[in-house]
Parts: sequence; structure tokens; C-alpha cells
Amino acid sequence: MTTRNTLPLLLVLSLAAACGGSGDDATPSDDAADSASAAGQRTVTIINPVEGQVIEDPDVPVWVRSTVPIVPAGDMTPGTGHHHLYLDADLGDMTAPIPSVPGSIVHMGNAAQEYVFENVASGPHRVIAVVADGAHVPLQPLVADTVWFVVE
Repeated sequence: MTTRNTLPLLLVLSLAAACGGSGDDATPSDDAADSASAAGQRTVTIINPVEGQVIEDPDVPVWVRSTVPIVPAGDMTPGTGHHHLYLDADLGDMTAPIPSVPGSIVHMGNAAQEYVFENVASGPHRVIAVVADGAHVPLQPLVADTVWFVVE
């Protein structure tokens, strides 16, 4: 390899390392997602809020990441899905489409990975993230994560 070819390669590798790293944002690296996918494990992780976090604002941003490729609702491509969030709601029948309940069960059908629950009351709360297929039926085995937090 010549010196002229080495510099661009080093730049690309440096940028890739910086983008997929383990920074304070706690976003899983692409390597971790690829590793989990290669092992057949499908996961979703609630990045924000973190377990036990005390939030001083009634508007609570929720960020999720998944090893499942996220696509818009209605896309029935095998092995893909989209996010659903449950705020203080229990999971129902996991073989049926997830209902939409304003302020409580949210469909993120536009392939989003972030949502803000507005005007969340003070006190302890639970958010559950579930990945479902294009028809809103939870993936099996269940791909879900749960975090407890407090709004002051």
C-alpha cells in the first residue's frame, strides 16, 4: 500500500471508530448490534431515560435502539419491525396487534427511534419498548426492554 492510499484509509478508520464508540450517549455501537444480529439475538434498548433516572421536566424524551432493522409500519419485510412504547401500561396479548392508546401506548410507525411523552405526572413511572412487525404484532420471541424512572 502506498503512502498516498494509507492516509485516506486511516482517516476513514478514525472516523468510523469515533462514530461507533462508547461515548456518554450510551448508544450501542454498530459492532455490538452486528454481533447480536449475527448471533441471532434481536434486542431493543431504551437509551433514555436510564434506569432510576430522576427527571425534572414533565416532558420525557425516550430514545430506543434495536438490533432489528427498523422500518415504517406497514412494511412486512421479514426480520424488520418498528418501535412501540408503553408508559405505565401493561403488555397485553403479545400475539395480537398492539393497540394505540394516546399518552400511554405509542406506535412509532414512522420508523422513529425517539419520542417525547408530554406532561408526565410527578412520581415513579415505567416505560416499556416493544418491537413489532409492520402489522403491529410483537416480534417473537419478544423483543422488549423496560426502564423505571421518576419525574419530579
